[in-house]
Amino acid sequence: MPETHTSAAEKILAVLDALAASAHAEPAGLTVAELGRAIEREKSVVSRQLKPLVELGLVERDPAGRHRLGWRLFSVAAQAGDQRLLMLAPPVMRKLARGLDERVHLSVRRDSSVLTVLTEGSGHAVQTVNWVGRLSPISCTSSGRALLFDHRAEELEGMFAAGVEPGAGPQAPATAAELIERVAAARERGYAIAVDEFEDGLAGVGAPVRDANGRIIAAINVSGPRYRLHDRLEDAGRHVSQATAYLSRAFAAPPPASASTDRIPVIPPPLQPGSHQQGHQPGAPQPAPSV
Repeated sequence: MPETHTSAAEKILAVLDALAASAHAEPAGLTVAELGRAIEREKSVVSRQLKPLVELGLVERDPAGRHRLGWRLFSVAAQAGDQRLLMLAPPVMRKLARGLDERVHLSVRRDSSVLTVLTEGSGHAVQTVNWVGRLSPISCTSSGRALLFDHRAEELEGMFAAGVEPGAGPQAPATAAELIERVAAARERGYAIAVDEFEDGLAGVGAPVRDANGRIIAAINVSGPRYRLHDRLEDAGRHVSQATAYLSRAFAAPPPASASTDRIPVIPPPLQPGSHQQGHQPGAPQPAPSV
């Protein structure tokens, strides 16, 4: 009996789902044999199914023979998101990146991960990499914690009943209770901070974007090296909060006849060391920042 288009699509989807589930494994990705075991198929069958996916850029294969989801797949997925969000966010992100002189990201939640859908760079030679299409843990990133603002403690306990995915940084939360405490502190503050959590030496500040009904649909965060950001985290947090508040209001308003950035909050130039109030100290046991 010939294979139907539906059954063929289901088989491809099973491959992609298995690769997505392996994104945070160590090492990341799956070999043909591992993928075959995960979806209960013969290696030869899996190899044939992977070949066109790799050729199309939907799956990537590294020199060690491990497969992971490809950038082209994430690019297509990003375009399937809220088109109005993708239209309104870029000018806000550009102003924020120029004003703070750090890289800015727009992210959405994908289960217990954060998917970066847009990014805007700064002029620095040293900055966080372009994260578009990549998944990050929701627990140890400022964007992830911003996306959890509206979750009650009981909901978070249920989400992380099996444990919190460990971050690479020394300050990442190790338990659900620790994560709940940091989410509560971030909610009260109005923005999330993560320092030395996602990775050692990285700092970030994030705040949620809401739709017309007040539902959190995305997060914007600023990230960069700790040595450059740690003394101005509070200042960056205020600006990120202002930017997300503006973006949230824009969602509640009727679509304008033409796009304009005239009303986007003006962000002053980045503060120089010694010209600002002291923020959180690196390594302090505060609710911390991230990507």
